[in-house]
Amino acid sequence: MQKQSSRSLTVGIGSIILIIIIVLVVVLVYRHKNANSVSSMSTAQINSAEQQIKSNWKTFFATTTSLQNRENLLQNGSQFTQEIQGEFAALGAESFSSTINSVNLTNTTAANVVYTVTLGGQTVLKDEKGTAVKVKNTWVVSDTSLCQLLGLGGSKPAVCKTT
Repeated sequence: MQKQSSRSLTVGIGSIILIIIIVLVVVLVYRHKNANSVSSMSTAQINSAEQQIKSNWKTFFATTTSLQNRENLLQNGSQFTQEIQGEFAALGAESFSSTINSVNLTNTTAANVVYTVTLGGQTVLKDEKGTAVKVKNTWVVSDTSLCQLLGLGGSKPAVCKTT
């Protein structure tokens, strides 16, 4: 009788440990999911992120921005050196800029951006949709957004097919 009681106690403790492990896993997954949620950010953090996105997008598309700075403001920027040089050099001295119409954070590391591009003072793209991503604590233009723009002229460069 004591052997059966001991076995029941062992099975009971094993079941309790299993339940505790399952509960811990569920809590950890829930916390991880919520940690990346915009709701985990304060209003000041959201405003700061939106301002950085606007500023960095504007700088990326500005005529006077250096190649190195553009690479730093683009996700995987060093992979796009040739494309950035070619596209912006083709614009020559034309005044080129972007205006951010809206920014909507989708989580703590990604945002949807609606922007307008002007060339020589004329709007060439209005209400274009793109994305910004947070890389090493800096909000940058996503490589997907640049590839969308490069694709407007026909086919996308090979680097867009690998990123």
